Amino acid sequence: MRRLVPLLIALSCAAPPAGAGAWQRETGRGFVSTTGTLRQGDPDARQELSVYADYGLAPRLTIGADVNERPGIAGHAVLFARLPLSRPGARARLAAEAAFGGHHWRGAWDPMYRLTLSYGRGSTTRSGATGWLALDAAYERRLGMNVPIYKLDATLGLSAPGRLRPILQVETAHIPGQPLIWAVTPGVLIDSRRNATWLIGLERKSAGRDTVGLKIALWRWF
Repeated sequence: MRRLVPLLIALSCAAPPAGAGAWQRETGRGFVSTTGTLRQGDPDARQELSVYADYGLAPRLTIGADVNERPGIAGHAVLFARLPLSRPGARARLAAEAAFGGHHWRGAWDPMYRLTLSYGRGSTTRSGATGWLALDAAYERRLGMNVPIYKLDATLGLSAPGRLRPILQVETAHIPGQPLIWAVTPGVLIDSRRNATWLIGLERKSAGRDTVGLKIALWRWF
């Protein structure tokens, strides 16, 4: 097994973007999220880039890809399929997802897989604002590591009204025998034009070293 400690420091825990997790994509419709994060406090994790995309292939099948990269350090690329576990139109949604692909450490690639159970629920406040809560619990195995990774992520946000809306992302990753990896990112969603939204957030992360980062993402629907 290759060195475990630096890999743990380089592990990323990225919360899924809006519409992912328990929600199925409408048949024939797609979504793409591109995210960049700049951090201070860890020379091995100053930059992180990620791309997430999904597509509604059938009424009860969403497929997609998830790519994450810390240039020159570590990253992963997987393809996934998501199936709903709740009835169509239910207020509370459940879904299961299986992802397969590869991960690398310093350019050396190994296979990996991830199994995820997702819960999502929409809500309306007394003032009429609509929002959502998303929870994603995942079991992940990366060949080259002799222990699994357990992840639990949560996202709380507003869908409407207004062009500026708050969002909060909480990400955790547990590896047996190692300290908990966590990140908290409060941010704001900004609607720029039809079918596009910007996310700007300030990330506080603990993964071997404590860091502070600026996260900027562009979400697009098509």
